[in-house]
Amino acid sequence: MFAKGRALVRIPLIAVLMTALSSTPAHAAASCAAVRVPAGDHTISGTLCAPASYPGGVKRVDVLVHGATYDSAYWDWPVNPRVHSYVRRTTAEGRATLAYDRPGAGKSTKPPSTALTVPADADVLHQVVRWLRGRGFDEVTLIGHSLGSVIAIKETADHGDADRLVVTGLVHPPALGLTAPIAFASVYPAPLDPQFAGQSSDLGYLTTRPGTRGASFYHAPAADPEVIAYDEAHKDVVSSVELADALSRLALPPLVNDARGVRRPVLVVLGERDAVFCGPVVDCSDSAAVRVNERRYFASAPSLAAVVLPETGHDLPQHESAGLSFARIDQWIRTH
Repeated sequence: MFAKGRALVRIPLIAVLMTALSSTPAHAAASCAAVRVPAGDHTISGTLCAPASYPGGVKRVDVLVHGATYDSAYWDWPVNPRVHSYVRRTTAEGRATLAYDRPGAGKSTKPPSTALTVPADADVLHQVVRWLRGRGFDEVTLIGHSLGSVIAIKETADHGDADRLVVTGLVHPPALGLTAPIAFASVYPAPLDPQFAGQSSDLGYLTTRPGTRGASFYHAPAADPEVIAYDEAHKDVVSSVELADALSRLALPPLVNDARGVRRPVLVVLGERDAVFCGPVVDCSDSAAVRVNERRYFASAPSLAAVVLPETGHDLPQHESAGLSFARIDQWIRTH
């Protein structure tokens, strides 16, 4: 059990392996449907998956917000999905999921890159939550990854319409200067990339340079080469304006940071080998250090817990420790 407001202990590697090898009920037990959600000037594409039954008759849903240069497939990974699909595992535990493509990504509306900012994307997420509430969901958990976490934080701070917030692949750095070079080092204009040639002339949309995703998002000794290869072949884009906005917001001091406005329980989940945020930026060696760092920012949250996953990089579901990250998030949701 996770104690309310207490730091979480670091999990031994053997627990990672045992959890990753555990069996998971088949994804076919869930019913999934493609949805199109109107959100102001945007039409949001997503997949809503419902479990075979809701424990206690309470309809709970996890809203899944992907990060930069990904789309909603990040949460329902097609390579070895029994291990890497958050959607499959969550619906097996009796909660629904809505994994959606943020504006500019996947099959959702693709506006000019200059129109995308964190507040604009947070407003879209707010409308997605309202859409779900209108369909009878009793509890909503926002789960973000990286840039998606920045957006989920902003939505929770501004609207507070979800019951809890899970932040993955993100910590608040002590200064913008430490994160900006890392975030922009491996990206360049998407129209210059062979995978996006002829699709758009908007140079404000960025993607990762060929062959860089493995080093940026993975701890190679604990990741399947097939997973990394699929990731490289199916990358998406991100607005340079939105990325810069997210970095500047992330680096704001605690008293004026968006996280200060969050008044819901918060769980932070990080990979120990996260090359984007850990090491020279923030000490991710254990959960206590991460919680101390984040407590200054989430000062208004009624509780804050932290989990560090050993031998795991930036992309949590795509590592061998995926089963452990799913289990810790599921356990925290059940107890909060």
